[in-house]
Amino acid sequence: MIFPPDKHTSIIQFEELQKKQPEDQAACYPGTKTSIVPGDVLYSSKGLSTFLVGHAGILGPDLMVYHSHPKGGFRDTLPIYLSRHKYGSDITVFRPVSGADQAAAWAAGNVDKIRRYLFHPRLDNISYNYCSKFIWQAFWYTGMGDLTAKGMTDEVVRWIYPYQIKKSNLLELHAKIRLNPLKKTM
Repeated sequence: MIFPPDKHTSIIQFEELQKKQPEDQAACYPGTKTSIVPGDVLYSSKGLSTFLVGHAGILGPDLMVYHSHPKGGFRDTLPIYLSRHKYGSDITVFRPVSGADQAAAWAAGNVDKIRRYLFHPRLDNISYNYCSKFIWQAFWYTGMGDLTAKGMTDEVVRWIYPYQIKKSNLLELHAKIRLNPLKKTM
């Protein structure tokens, strides 16, 4: 269900979110011709809505966006996920060069294990998690490798930053979703 926009959740024209794709055509990201595919990684840049560090989520097999959030592990519809970000900014869609389905399934199967949003540096800990670490784990634990290309394993004690996801050689840029500013009504 898509809720009408309000002062807290509006980011793109509500009418655009309600448009339905023909049944023989894959759904596309708002304002793009890029189809929505399981395993796509959504990256938002630094800003107030991302606590000045950026944010990342991954599309699951059910096309829900899985991510670690200050209130725990979340599965959001795409419109709800987009509504969590500041209008006037961009969300970048990255597509894995391989292993998208496996990473998507891992994220869907492990999001409920997140107990607390915490910048915990142990990469093998799923319970204490944050957005970019969760994305890294989805690729690491499905055998796709280290998204940072810095030789990290789940045995190291380090942080994974959202910008490292954006720069990964295991992901290709596929689209940018522009979160339009609200139109004022008179």
